[in-house]
Amino acid sequence: MKSLENPQISNPILLIDDDDLFVEYMKTLLEGFGYTHTDIAFTGKEGLGKAEQREYSLVLLDLMLPDISGLSILEILHKKDPDLPIVVITAKDKVETAVECMKLGAFDFLTKPLQEARLLPILQHALTIRTLRETVSSLQSGGMLWQLRNPEAFREIITQSELMREVFSYVEAIAPSGKAVLITGESGTGKELIARTLHKLSGRKGRFISVNIAGLDDTLFSDTLFGHVKGAYTGANTDRNGLVQEAAHGTLFLDEIGDMEPSSQVKLLRLLQEGEYYRLGSDTPLQSTARILAATNTDLHTKVREGKFRADLYYRLVAHRIELPPLRDRKEDIPLLAEAFIERAAQELQKPKPSLPEEVLAILSTYSFPGNIRELQSLLYDAVSRTEGTTISKKPILSYLQNQSRSTAGTPEQKSLKPADSSTPVPFLFSSLSTDRRIPTLKEVEEALVRQALNLTGGNQSAAAKLLGISQSTLSRWIHRLAK
Repeated sequence: MKSLENPQISNPILLIDDDDLFVEYMKTLLEGFGYTHTDIAFTGKEGLGKAEQREYSLVLLDLMLPDISGLSILEILHKKDPDLPIVVITAKDKVETAVECMKLGAFDFLTKPLQEARLLPILQHALTIRTLRETVSSLQSGGMLWQLRNPEAFREIITQSELMREVFSYVEAIAPSGKAVLITGESGTGKELIARTLHKLSGRKGRFISVNIAGLDDTLFSDTLFGHVKGAYTGANTDRNGLVQEAAHGTLFLDEIGDMEPSSQVKLLRLLQEGEYYRLGSDTPLQSTARILAATNTDLHTKVREGKFRADLYYRLVAHRIELPPLRDRKEDIPLLAEAFIERAAQELQKPKPSLPEEVLAILSTYSFPGNIRELQSLLYDAVSRTEGTTISKKPILSYLQNQSRSTAGTPEQKSLKPADSSTPVPFLFSSLSTDRRIPTLKEVEEALVRQALNLTGGNQSAAAKLLGISQSTLSRWIHRLAK
């Protein structure tokens, strides 16, 4: 058998199986693939003992062992080293067994008799990911995480966040893989941008095709992804390729994956598992060469528990998982993003680029941004459109944040103040004071100012103090005194 070019691994492979003939067959097969260092264990206890004594690059594990359940061994090994790829091998070709193995941390699932053509890609992929994860870990421990191999690929993503640096390293690590990727994160965090970067780094020769599948019923889902043949339904006058074919040798990005109908989930599972699909109106299977990336802002794991999303599809999708942090967890990026969005808005509106006052930037940095980066971009675009001079007007930004804060519960700082008397005038709304109206007391004026500043800043004392032109310690003393 011809030896193939495979990932260089630093440690041997461990094969745990009690079938002598199968062990000899696997050793011959692995040597033919170029993997000459394989340790053998004929019982579960022996396998666990070997795993305790040395590091392995991959484990091939039979579920039916004479002493210990293969599932128990899988769970123990995965807890010991979550990054260790464990490929389960069994004679039981059951969906329930496969799902249980994936839940316990299996990298993949194979049935006997083995299909050699399927085994090799799984081994190559598992060992490649193991090697890349070790590389990322080494870079992290050495403080060299920013030394990306292809930094230009991330140029469109504006960040200085450590959280995003970790995401970048992982994206580089999994880019060459052909496995599915699930990208999770709140709406507006940049999931499609990460998907496009993954495609760019993958080196795949085909196109990047993006489709939002939210709201597609099963027929429309099938027609959109798989296409149809002439006569498949009324109005189908010609054959039409679906997006899977359009993304041949490229990447197909499925957004809002959590909203799929159950019947559509079955078809996507077949596509991921077998690389096979059918056009509407055809009984002839077609092979896909597109890599599948999926994104969602919902918790798919919860949907699996609730029976709203197939467990076997979920575990196929999470071969790799990227979780994007919300903007509130990377607030150090707000100044960079604000600068870029203001410049972009000014160019589109054909205006000179205005500056953003420091106090407004301080307020933006205290806001939680439930809409994340997209919300920040929209807010600043609107502010630039309303600006006539060289400085962005505070009014639309403060008005927007104030309206948002009214829709949420008061902060602890705001609740600590005594309720305002509705008959008490807000002093800074007066253009003048007349003798027939009561002049507010100094304490009332102070309380109104403090309340307004805290309201505008979402309760952040540091930002509120900047608005009031005082130190944070002074503001804290004011709040304490006014609350008495």
